[in-house]
Amino acid sequence: MSKLNDIISEIQKKHGKEIIGTLEETTREYARIPFRTPSLSYLFRGGCPRTIVELIGQPSSGKSTTCYSLCGEAQKVLQQEYEEEVAKLQEIAKPNKEEKERLAYLLDRGPQKVIYLDHEFTSQPDWMRLNGVDVESLIYIKPNGESAEELFQMLLDLAGTGEVGCIVLDSIPAMVSYQAQQKTMEEKTYGGISAPLTVFCSKFMPLQRKYNILFIGVNVPKQDMSGYNRLITSGGNYWKHTCSVRLLFKKSDYYGEKYDTLKAHPETAFGHYVEVEVIKNKSCKADRRMCRFSISFDRGIDSFLDTVNLSVMLGLIVKAGAWFSIIDDDGNLLTDSEGNNMKWQGLKNVIAYFESHPVEYEELRKKVDEIITAED
Repeated sequence: MSKLNDIISEIQKKHGKEIIGTLEETTREYARIPFRTPSLSYLFRGGCPRTIVELIGQPSSGKSTTCYSLCGEAQKVLQQEYEEEVAKLQEIAKPNKEEKERLAYLLDRGPQKVIYLDHEFTSQPDWMRLNGVDVESLIYIKPNGESAEELFQMLLDLAGTGEVGCIVLDSIPAMVSYQAQQKTMEEKTYGGISAPLTVFCSKFMPLQRKYNILFIGVNVPKQDMSGYNRLITSGGNYWKHTCSVRLLFKKSDYYGEKYDTLKAHPETAFGHYVEVEVIKNKSCKADRRMCRFSISFDRGIDSFLDTVNLSVMLGLIVKAGAWFSIIDDDGNLLTDSEGNNMKWQGLKNVIAYFESHPVEYEELRKKVDEIITAED
């Protein structure tokens, strides 16, 4: 064996075989949390990767609502993972010592938790529930004058337990460093939030990889005084480097009860669309760059509307003027299990049909998921 191979073997023995090897052996596979809307899942071929993610956008652009929905979906995924591991360990006829200890630990711990640090203290429990959050089991942090360093240490301590699967920090610009807290408004401070955030990222990244934590940081773009319309955000360059995914949110058109776009009179709006641009994606093939999803004022993120709109974009539903239909490969109009033609006039009627026909909606959703997760 060559000297290089000897050294590689020693490193693998000391640090684990996954630390060094060929690219195929060490490439990271990201677990995913499904988005509540298939439009966002389409961008990442199945869901939000469990890594460090930044959501950027002006106020009322849908960032917090998206965070709520991800928290709700994360709770479901973490519960399912817990139940599957417990069931697998309980099925072992003659468990060894490590397996017995792991089972006892899981039964005592329960599923991994979701943490929401709301620095702006603007979350509404009813709106969170509407977007799928189990508020009672959510660990909610409401800062009360703590510095950024103190809050970051809280998150590191909580993440280090291994009992946390998702963390949301809402929001980065609202945090104040200890240095700034100790000075008056007349005294200058340097580094701002960037310095403590850089240290936090360096300490958090190993914990994120070890425990497979989804970390979401919410940010707001700053005004570009140069006039070049650049995207400038708080947190410094190392935070941008640390994030595997960065998404830019923009509030788009209002729509009415018939899902028609409102060019005027937004006071009659039923909801509004959100446009999302992927400005960084190191978690999967980055060829899907933009999407659009909807937030209804009485149901939160509207998965029915988004599924239908995405189905039209993907060609599963054919749109001709005001008419929508589903046809087979030969161009023939399909019928449902009740013998009804799958053709409707107006988007509202399409959505009403699928809301009242759960079997047909599930079939459509599965077809959408098959295209979303396709690698080509």
